[in-house]
Amino acid sequence: MGASEDSIREELIGEVLGQLSHLRRDVKELTQLLQVSGKQFKDDGELTLLRFTSRHEQFLKDFNASTTGVLAEAGHFAEARDQLIGELALREYDAASGRVRGQLRDVLREEGCRRGISRLELAAWVGCATLASAVLSVGAVVALHLVRA
Repeated sequence: MGASEDSIREELIGEVLGQLSHLRRDVKELTQLLQVSGKQFKDDGELTLLRFTSRHEQFLKDFNASTTGVLAEAGHFAEARDQLIGELALREYDAASGRVRGQLRDVLREEGCRRGISRLELAAWVGCATLASAVLSVGAVVALHLVRA
């Protein structure tokens, strides 16, 4: 029986050593797979970071382009607004100038009927009318700017 126990023990030891050998091989393969997977994970992370950076840069470019377009349109709007204010100021100037001239004619007719008007008085009236129409025009432009603000 001693011989059979030794042979059983040797077989068990051989079996255990074979299993250890297989286990060692499996651990080595698993270690290699983990290293490969870790490297792949790292590479994928770097690729994801590069993609994110690229998309971020594209977003900034698109945002910059759209902002530039909006600012350009705002500039065109400001130009159109200033042109409109200028035209309104000119119309107001023309209307004020016409009213002042009409009032001046009325005054001159009344004065002409009463007595003759000298050239100096006529020049003074024309100067005053010009100043009044300029003041009215400037006032209209200032009022329009105040309304606009």
